[in-house]
Amino acid sequence: MRVALGQLDMVWEDKVRSYRKAERMAEEAATAGCEVIIFPEMSLTGFSMNLEKIGEPLHHSQTVGQMQKLAKKLGIAAAFGWAALGMEAGEKGTNRFTLVDSSGRIVADYAKLHPFSYGQEDLYYAKGNEIITVPFLGRTVSLFICYDLRFPEIFQVAARKADIFFIIANWPSVRSAHWETLLRARAVETQSYVVGVNCVGKRDGMVYSGESMAVDSLGNILGKISNKEGVLVCDLDDRAWRLRQKFATAADRREDFYRKYFDVLH
Repeated sequence: MRVALGQLDMVWEDKVRSYRKAERMAEEAATAGCEVIIFPEMSLTGFSMNLEKIGEPLHHSQTVGQMQKLAKKLGIAAAFGWAALGMEAGEKGTNRFTLVDSSGRIVADYAKLHPFSYGQEDLYYAKGNEIITVPFLGRTVSLFICYDLRFPEIFQVAARKADIFFIIANWPSVRSAHWETLLRARAVETQSYVVGVNCVGKRDGMVYSGESMAVDSLGNILGKISNKEGVLVCDLDDRAWRLRQKFATAADRREDFYRKYFDVLH
């Protein structure tokens, strides 16, 4: 699978200008023969709590519609983040990650399981309640967003079926060492490919250095882009399942034992 990591310096809360950047990146990725391009969390707005300005109806999203048309026009799948409004007035929104194929069909739509309470995201966005794992381009992928990366349990569950994780983020540079360490850890722990796509630039008082990267199932970094906007192209092979069969760490997991301790704690 040839993937493009679209490390955007999105324009704060400006979907029109940010979309133009994303469109140019998608064109570059399609020219490079990529099968999918992945953009950061809240791809066209930045990590904003201003739902009145950036929120979109869950089932009538302008961003989803634009990305569907772009994917179909260029013949490349697209994965991107956006903010959905609550179903009823006064309800919290959801921080979403949507994947459309090259025909524009929605393949997967994920709501962030762990809103970032340290940054008060949980005051504006509700928790998702489902791990999303789908067949995609002959492989099986699972989608996660930013703060989810700090919770290894969900990756172990997803890895029962998935061999590739797409993770999108607005992860600040002050914690960039955590970003790389956790991406590589999730790859090693689950013997999966991990594609982490972050933003770059300065927005809302935060600095982002990007550090978008693809990591193989042994934890090796296949490619990385830092401190600049751009498209990183990486090829993911199909060795993850062979590694799992040869070095079967999952078979040694003691989930009944772990569960006993979780039950006691709660």
